[in-house]
Amino acid sequence: MTIMKKLLALLSVVLVVASCSKDTDTKVEMASGEGAMRLGLAMPAEIADEDVVIKVYKVDQGNESLIRRYDAVADVPEYLALLEGDYVAKVQVGQKRAVSFDQKYYYGEQEFAVERSVVTPVTVDCKLQSTIVKVNYDATVAEKLNEGYFTTVAIAESYDAQAIATGDVHSLRFEESNEGYVMMPEGQTSLYWHFEGAHPVEGEIVKEGLIENVKPAAKYTITLKYSKDAPGNLVFEATVDESVEEYDDTMIFSPDPTILGDGFDVGEVQLSTTATRRYNISSLATINMMTMSIEGVQHNLLESTPEGVVLTKIDDVTYTLDINASFFANVAGGEQSISFYIEDVDGGKLAKDVVYKVQGVLPLGAADYDLWFARASFKAMVLGNPSSVKIAYSANGGDWNEVEAVLGADGNYVAQFDNFFAATTYAYKLVVDGEDFGKNLSIATAAGAQLPNGDMERWHTASWVLPYGQGDTPFWLTGNEGGNMVGATLTQSSTDVRPGSTGKCSAQLKSQFASLMGIGKFAAGNLFTGTFMLNGMDGIVTFGRDFSYTAKPKSLSFWMKNNEGAIDQGSHASGTDIYTVMVIITDGTTFSVNTKDESTFLKVDKLESTPGVIGYGYITGSDSRAEWTQETINITYREDMANQKPKKIVVSFTPSGYGDYFCGSTNSWMYVDDIVLNY
Repeated sequence: MTIMKKLLALLSVVLVVASCSKDTDTKVEMASGEGAMRLGLAMPAEIADEDVVIKVYKVDQGNESLIRRYDAVADVPEYLALLEGDYVAKVQVGQKRAVSFDQKYYYGEQEFAVERSVVTPVTVDCKLQSTIVKVNYDATVAEKLNEGYFTTVAIAESYDAQAIATGDVHSLRFEESNEGYVMMPEGQTSLYWHFEGAHPVEGEIVKEGLIENVKPAAKYTITLKYSKDAPGNLVFEATVDESVEEYDDTMIFSPDPTILGDGFDVGEVQLSTTATRRYNISSLATINMMTMSIEGVQHNLLESTPEGVVLTKIDDVTYTLDINASFFANVAGGEQSISFYIEDVDGGKLAKDVVYKVQGVLPLGAADYDLWFARASFKAMVLGNPSSVKIAYSANGGDWNEVEAVLGADGNYVAQFDNFFAATTYAYKLVVDGEDFGKNLSIATAAGAQLPNGDMERWHTASWVLPYGQGDTPFWLTGNEGGNMVGATLTQSSTDVRPGSTGKCSAQLKSQFASLMGIGKFAAGNLFTGTFMLNGMDGIVTFGRDFSYTAKPKSLSFWMKNNEGAIDQGSHASGTDIYTVMVIITDGTTFSVNTKDESTFLKVDKLESTPGVIGYGYITGSDSRAEWTQETINITYREDMANQKPKKIVVSFTPSGYGDYFCGSTNSWMYVDDIVLNY
């Protein structure tokens, strides 16, 4: 039985036998209105009588008044006569010191009531308040280390040698195996231990650790041992005496577990096609954790093993682990690391990565495909010398298509795919000599980029109406600038939206005669991507805005309704007005149209040869649409610009296609909503 157990046993024994409660003891002399108490104490034999303080307090409405104090057990009378009422007895045993090597501190209190003419037995259970700290140096420490080693245990969260030296931090210094006692201050719950020593060959050894949630009456034993099994490693343990509440703070510096290949070097790259690889795992203490992780998935091997992995327990400290080729059927191709992590009950730890070359398709990265050119380079790691290597793919769950793969410079096989589009889910797999091999992978390509404010929901008004929100970067613009001057086309937000629209606004384009003091010109309603400025009575439109293409659009869709009136302004053309809608994808080229200079006018029928144009499409006509209609303009890409990447986009709407010539109808108008690029 431990000293702590013996002590607790003693504290549970009343050394003075009192009469039964409520019985009158005729031997006690009591005055009128008095009763008596008979005090029973238990204390360790090693505690000197003078180290005991006994106090008795009268309790009245929660207030305590000291009425008796005894500084030795011998001073306490066998029966203590007291007035009837409520009391509390408080007993301190030992010296209450922050740290000490020879004094433990006990304390107990017991409430009791005194009744007239009754002797009340009172037992005060004095419980240990000190925290016991024991440092135990194994004989191997003195045998292996130089003299002068020591362990400091401080009431602190960390080790501060200067604060300890000045006494600002209370501590105990153990230069030999010993037991010390600590009184934890209010609010402090941690002890920090720090060992220093020197080995004649290995030099200085420093080990330390934190014991948290320190409890009174708990015993914490720090055992220091120089491991004979692995010279150069120290074993430290901080444990709790079994007679107090459970606590375990074990810090082990023993040799770590090991994992070795059975007939191969785990440091070398392994092949997934090898039939079986056996690993021998061992430790000096019981293994209580063993995991393996690959591709971010962790497997707790002591609970269950994945397909193709077999764990065999030889004993608590020895296992074999077999990894079969079938395990890699669920692993992506390429070089993959299996990360092992092993712990034992003494705190020994091992983290080890084993690299495998895995036969199969590699995950498709951002650098492996280009949605603008609709191309992808699928790669696969292939082991051995097959006669046929293909990579198959399926789009959105459709049929599988196989593409021949060729050996690349990096040692991987590569298959070039065309028709690789945005907003599509592709599955892909490796086919070796006609058989599927490895894990099937998939990728969902991002949707292509859309035009800012293509739904025409964001507007604000400055001196004129603007088709973008206040504070937004302008993308769409109109020729409204200039008040009532030429260029004052009527383009504004409208609440007339296409059927089924989730928005509340559309763009209203109205051609009109704009004038100031009777002087003016015809102005076509318009909406376009670009900029506008006045040039006297004329205007300069620069078509084209920067646009970040994430894929190659096939077409432009939008909703419109329009009216084409009889031309009543200008002389360039006669008859019915015409609408024009166009989309142009450029290499960064913009097109500035100055209404003073016809040579700058952008001709839609010349786009196939206009410099800087990568792709284009347009519609034009004199037909009117009384109701909302969805229209789609297919984009034609020029062969001579096939290798160019785009930087800007032009989209333009007008109900008066001859507007550059100040020619059209004041009865022409157009509504536009929900402009979308299709990929």
